[in-house]
Amino acid sequence: MKIMVVDDDETTLRIVGAALQSRGHTVIERDTALGTTLAILREKPDIVVLDVLMPGLAGDKLASLIEQETRSPPIVLFHSSLPVEELAALVRSSGAAGYVPKGVAPRVFLDRFEQVVSTIRREAAGRSSP
Repeated sequence: MKIMVVDDDETTLRIVGAALQSRGHTVIERDTALGTTLAILREKPDIVVLDVLMPGLAGDKLASLIEQETRSPPIVLFHSSLPVEELAALVRSSGAAGYVPKGVAPRVFLDRFEQVVSTIRREAAGRSSP
C-alpha cells in the first residue's frame, strides 16, 4: 500500500515511516499539515497516518478537509498521544476511520495499524455486499 505519514515530529515521522516500509509499504513522509490535501491529490495514497496535534492545522481539521476536498478520500488514521477517549471522539467528529496510539514500540504500532486497517476493510466490504 501507499501510505502518507504526516507528523511535525521528525523522530516520530522517521520511526513510523521505517516501520511501515519494513512491512513492504511505500511511504511518503510530510512534516507539516499545510499543503497535505494537495499532496494527497498528487500522490493518491491508500492511507494517511495523521498526527492530531500539529501547528498551523490540527489533524482533525485536516481530516475533515481531506474528506471534503478529495473525490475518493484515502483511509485516514489518527496517530496521537491524546487519551483514547479523546481520539475516539475526534474520529467520530472528523471523518477519520480510526486511530493508532503514539508512544508504543514499532512492532506494537504495526500490529495495531494492521488490525485497524483490516477492520475498516471488513466493514467496508460488509456495507458493499448485497
